[in-house]
Amino acid sequence: MGSSQLHYYTTEVEFMGQKVKNVLKGVSVGGDYISGNTIINNYYGSQAEAGTEKSKDDKTIFLSYNWHDGETADRIDRHLSGLPGVTIKRDVRDIGAWKSIRKFMEGIRQQDYAVLIVSDSYLKSKNCMFEATEMMKEREYADRIFPAVVEKGIYDPLVRAGYISYWQQKCDELEAAVRGLDPANAVELAADLKRYKNIASSVSEFLSIVADRNNPDIQEVEIQIEKAVLKN
Repeated sequence: MGSSQLHYYTTEVEFMGQKVKNVLKGVSVGGDYISGNTIINNYYGSQAEAGTEKSKDDKTIFLSYNWHDGETADRIDRHLSGLPGVTIKRDVRDIGAWKSIRKFMEGIRQQDYAVLIVSDSYLKSKNCMFEATEMMKEREYADRIFPAVVEKGIYDPLVRAGYISYWQQKCDELEAAVRGLDPANAVELAADLKRYKNIASSVSEFLSIVADRNNPDIQEVEIQIEKAVLKN
């Protein structure tokens, strides 16, 4: 992501007969300067003012993907980040060091839309499917998701059955492991098992909804997402 340099600038002004010192702290990345309350998203060059209230016409989009599909995520991110009034929420820049990954993932429900890059890796990832099931808790969530389908096998019911079986097996494996532990020592694992079971019980509905869509070709999906977002 390039090198970063931290600059400090100190100025003094006189206000109401008293001197007030103002320290501006900025980060220079790739030649862009940040100072005061201005925050520049150098990942793809979009800019937002800290403390500026979101306009009712502004949109936030959560990008849900597996890192194996990073190139596709980059392409979609780059395109949508250039749209006026659109902010893309993405793990690589929105999860701070030592911050909670789960809290970030739960934030998918607070965004206007979610782009889900549905690949084989996505459908077998507990983090990706956790994000999908979190979104499914929202009313009329089907109208707020844009599936970007990489794994075209999901249109085949036999393939969908395979993913359902995969998560049932994962639940059985974890449940057997937890059963052999003292309950007092397995509280967090029990919470993980609950999340696994939620994925297993939701994956069939999720796949059916995605497979029922007239999903755009993955090579031009960002163009269709742009049209849908700006239309709304």
